[in-house]
Amino acid sequence: MVVVSDTSALSALAETGLLELLPILAGRVTVPEAVMRECLDAGAPSELRAWMSHPPDWLILVPDPPALLEETLPLGIGEASAITLAWSCKPDCKIIIDEKRGRKVARALGLGMMGALALLTEAALRGLVDFDDALQRLKAADFRISDRLITEARQRLAAAWPDKRR
Repeated sequence: MVVVSDTSALSALAETGLLELLPILAGRVTVPEAVMRECLDAGAPSELRAWMSHPPDWLILVPDPPALLEETLPLGIGEASAITLAWSCKPDCKIIIDEKRGRKVARALGLGMMGALALLTEAALRGLVDFDDALQRLKAADFRISDRLITEARQRLAAAWPDKRR
């Protein structure tokens, strides 16, 4: 399985100090050069810039796709490159993406997706993080998460651990 990431989840995990979860949950993660450039941009969070300036071995940097899918053209370049790259690896690929417009395009293209909240939910299910603490860290980083998604994550945790309150 190839896992491709957009900038948003990397940024959220960097700001919350939880990037070390990615190789545990996703193995090797692939990013196109456009995502790398966004991560290193002066406007990116300092934690993300510092991390991307010395990427770990499990992060695979690849050239941008030679041509972007037409469906991705209204999106930012990093998002469009990540979606196009993931689409080129179908069906053995999943994309880590959080922005609503990007998720809509990825869904229409039939891509498997996960976002930062799904990653944190899976980490909590595996006992790697405290869900409430991780959620508070995301919120403190001004990461936007709908109440519906939080409720769904809590329901998933409750189903896995019916004897614990979430």
